[in-house]
Amino acid sequence: MSTTSTARYDSHADWFIDYSSDWRSAATDYLPEDLSDQRVLDLACGFGQLSRPLADRGATVVGVDLAGQLIDRARQQESEEPRGVSYHVGSATATDWWDGTAFDGVVCNMALMDIDDLDAALATVRSVLRPGGWFTATLFHPCYPGDPQDPTSLPSWPPDRGYDAEGWWTTGQSGVRGHVGAHHRKLSSYLNAVLAAGLQPTRFDERSTALPTLFVITATRS
Repeated sequence: MSTTSTARYDSHADWFIDYSSDWRSAATDYLPEDLSDQRVLDLACGFGQLSRPLADRGATVVGVDLAGQLIDRARQQESEEPRGVSYHVGSATATDWWDGTAFDGVVCNMALMDIDDLDAALATVRSVLRPGGWFTATLFHPCYPGDPQDPTSLPSWPPDRGYDAEGWWTTGQSGVRGHVGAHHRKLSSYLNAVLAAGLQPTRFDERSTALPTLFVITATRS
């Protein structure tokens, strides 16, 4: 997944690919079944876990991620099972990888927590979208309190500092937050950043579980 200047996932690429290879992309349930004739950007695409399903739904897909090793794996799979996806090594917070052709839609799947500069990433979304284009982001719910039945399940925020403690941290345990770390941001920070980027929210969703683990943002560019 992408960060501003450091491809943190490069040093964990093999582990992450093995760890997440069976995951079903969280954004899949929130996207149209038919994406024919749509040009879609998979922002912070990792090794193409969502890029391939997007292409299978008819989209022309571009995937971008700062982690070159993840992009290498995505390109390898594309060569073995072609879907017409174009992958690029690049930052989610810049557009130097972009050819200038506007996208109909942008998806950022479980990656906003990995990006250092949230405002810059959302500015990228607005820059590359056509007017009226759509944006869907899924993220680890910033209000996740940890599972009281599982002592190894920690909240989105550092337990010793509390919900207000925004910033990068690592649990030091298993999973992505243990191996690579992630940003904790308050829910209001995400929502205000979407508004500040000039994106018009159309829906927010929380996957219905006992504890809030997934938060979904959908918006359009005016």
